[in-house]
Amino acid sequence: MPEVEVRELQVFLALAEELHFGRAAERLGLTTSRVSQSVRALERKLGGGRLFDRTSRTVALTDLGAALHRDLVPALANLEDVVLRARERGDGPGPVRVGLLNAASGGAVLNAAVRRYESRYPGGTVRLVGTPFTDRLGPLRRGEVELTVTRLPLERPEIELGPLLSEGDPRVVLVAADHPLAGRSAVSVEDLADYEVRRSPDDPPEVAEASCPSHTPSGRPIMAAEVQVGDVSELLLLVARGRLVHPTTLPFAEQFRHPGLAVVPITDLPPSSSALCWLRGVRHPGRDAFLEAVREELQAKRLP
Repeated sequence: MPEVEVRELQVFLALAEELHFGRAAERLGLTTSRVSQSVRALERKLGGGRLFDRTSRTVALTDLGAALHRDLVPALANLEDVVLRARERGDGPGPVRVGLLNAASGGAVLNAAVRRYESRYPGGTVRLVGTPFTDRLGPLRRGEVELTVTRLPLERPEIELGPLLSEGDPRVVLVAADHPLAGRSAVSVEDLADYEVRRSPDDPPEVAEASCPSHTPSGRPIMAAEVQVGDVSELLLLVARGRLVHPTTLPFAEQFRHPGLAVVPITDLPPSSSALCWLRGVRHPGRDAFLEAVREELQAKRLP
């Protein structure tokens, strides 16, 4: 029996999914005649039965073609996994891009994990990418990064949560140095209803609500400031000018200390945690290897 080539099977799969010779050829970077030749060659090697019913206008799978498609999809997927694993062992998992809004979210663990990963895999690199202030999950969804640091809780069906980078980060509010709240030793959520806060419509609702509820425990609304905030620097200047107050976490406030700002603890919001997250169902060897380095680093920190 003549040997079937993997490329012929790939051409068959493309045509079975597109059911159009032109689209299948474009997808594979081949000519339509080459696609047709490959299908005929595969049919001969499989005993001469037709895999497709072809007319001048339509392409459809025959029963034989449908059965081959059903068996071939998982088989080729397994083969691709085998090849990927072999490549990982030979070349290493490659570069990884990690998105983060600011380095205050689990930065110590991230930095240690980067060193661990890059020392383990020669040529492997981790690039920390700043994410837009108004679109923190956008780069992950668009495939511009493989991982993103996020504040919790985050409940998105397309996103999988991984190891915690920080836990128990106290909640605080940033206010202008001459703001009425600046001299207080602490404030409550009720106090925030007297002022406008920064609230981004692009933030996941559960993240925004955990940072600053839309209403106080007594039911008073907490008003969002009607200002556009493009980045952290703009936010800090708006707070320093008294245009708004900004509920956040203590690590953020400590990283972005500003002489025109005061940091006041919020007593009745639970502490915050941060974690790495990634798109569910997307395979990436470098991402998985880096996650393993993060977990190892976290385990090492827990050991006495």
